[in-house]
Amino acid sequence: MSERFPDVDWFCDRCHDHLNAQDGFDDNKYTWKCTSCSHKNSISRDNIYDSREDFLGSE
Repeated sequence: MSERFPDVDWFCDRCHDHLNAQDGFDDNKYTWKCTSCSHKNSISRDNIYDSREDFLGSE
């Protein structure tokens, strides 16, 4: 199965761990439970930011 959002790096909203590097990560799922802190992250177009600064400004 192909990626729903190719070339997008996903990071946990709580601990900021790189989700793409976690075993079994699949952006075709609408949520992903971080294997580092167990936070459930939403994987959707609404959560794609152009920069870290844009992300931090949205919190």
